Amino acid sequence: MTFLELVSSFVSSERLLTPEAKVVVGLSGGADSSALLAVLCELGYECHAVHCHFGLRGSEADRDLNHSRQLAARFGVEFYSVYFDTYAYAKQNGVSLEMACRELRYDYFEKLCDQLGADVIAVGHHKEDNIETFFLNLLRGSGLHGLRAMLPRRGRIVRPLLSVSKSQILDFLRVRGIEYVEDSSNSSNDFRRNRLRNVVLPILEEQFPGSLDAVHESVKNLRRNEELYNALLPKRVNCLDGITETLLFEWLSPFGFNSAQCEQILTSTPGAQFMSDTHKLTLCKGNFYELDELQFRLERPRLNGRIYPRPKNFKPSKGVLYLDADSVNKSKGNWELRLRRAGDRIKPFGMITGTKLVNDILAEAGVSVSGRDRSYVLTLDGEILWVVGVRASAHYPVTESTKNIIEIYHEKERD
Repeated sequence: MTFLELVSSFVSSERLLTPEAKVVVGLSGGADSSALLAVLCELGYECHAVHCHFGLRGSEADRDLNHSRQLAARFGVEFYSVYFDTYAYAKQNGVSLEMACRELRYDYFEKLCDQLGADVIAVGHHKEDNIETFFLNLLRGSGLHGLRAMLPRRGRIVRPLLSVSKSQILDFLRVRGIEYVEDSSNSSNDFRRNRLRNVVLPILEEQFPGSLDAVHESVKNLRRNEELYNALLPKRVNCLDGITETLLFEWLSPFGFNSAQCEQILTSTPGAQFMSDTHKLTLCKGNFYELDELQFRLERPRLNGRIYPRPKNFKPSKGVLYLDADSVNKSKGNWELRLRRAGDRIKPFGMITGTKLVNDILAEAGVSVSGRDRSYVLTLDGEILWVVGVRASAHYPVTESTKNIIEIYHEKERD
């Protein structure tokens, strides 16, 4: 089949677009989004192109904006652009730049969709993007929901190119004579996804030819398995009799509870309470539990950080986490900022042997019982490095031989 036929068949089989659909198309100017706009226009859909300028890449970002505007003009579609102060948003909301771009982009897409009365928002993720997502989630220890990777449709977001490869996209652009821009950051291996794309997956395909297509088929099978799993999942009840940890997690994860908390819930006694960012669960007599929505939302700490050479006269500040950068770089890099859990333990800095309950450390610091439930810890590869703002661990310490320091601090410490 031709590229046009492949995309049309996928759109039809997944019921992504009706023939009269009005589509907001995310257009970065790169190969994937350029091919997406071109193919949807050729298939006869009413398209509206939107470009996001995140203010992160200087003149290169300006180039992308101008190219996207010209491409939209070539296909005769309405063009919209928006500029974001991404650094300010990331700082204000305590998220990474990558997450800030994602939140800003999709929030604007949704608003524009409402404004235009559009039916869907189309984005240019393709087959390899989905394979990368599968591996990233696999390396994080994800379950079924993570391993099925990206869905063809999520709400109003549709991915018409999810069944075609990057090489097919590039061939289509070449045949049509459509130019596109390259994001120079894609060649950098500083990011986990880029290392997968540029290093790991090419080696995998070289050593095991056809492996990426096989993974793609496995992802499709996992998606079907998830659909069956969700259809057979029992409706949530408030009694824990005969309930497994897996089933309890499926019931409670939409309310922000994690698998470790579910394990503790099943082994705790009446009166025990567990909190997510939005809900509180209380164990009652008779193996029942009550689930209540919090009248307030727990505020996640806004963490910031920097890396710099270790000064000769290094003097740590109170309430700040300092780590040996070279030691941290040897870790798997799985960071998590989360609420304290019952039974959490840390090996405090300065403690020669053993560990200590995080709850005890907070109590010694004068934190109230209710405040302890609202306290956060920062972990790396599952190990608690910092009771945020209170106590650091003995892991990755800054010593006389440290060359570079990672400094992480709570935003309010620098206000």
